[in-house]
Amino acid sequence: MKFEQALDVIRHGGQMRLPQWNPGTAIKIQYPDDDSKMTAPYLYVTSRKGNVPWVPTQIELFSRNWTLSGIKPAGERND
Repeated sequence: MKFEQALDVIRHGGQMRLPQWNPGTAIKIQYPDDDSKMTAPYLYVTSRKGNVPWVPTQIELFSRNWTLSGIKPAGERND
């Protein structure tokens, strides 16, 4: 699926990834709460090395082979 389609789906929880990435590497959304230092949602990459903020490359933005996993029912978020 396209980046924008995957992003729209993961806004409700779960994660997205490209098949060529190492297993266990995926993109998630962080929604700040009252105790967060950030004030707006942001994307981050999670992998065996930890979690870091993520900004997609041009190649990633135009990829059409994004996959999804860990989707929660509508209304729940992965905070």
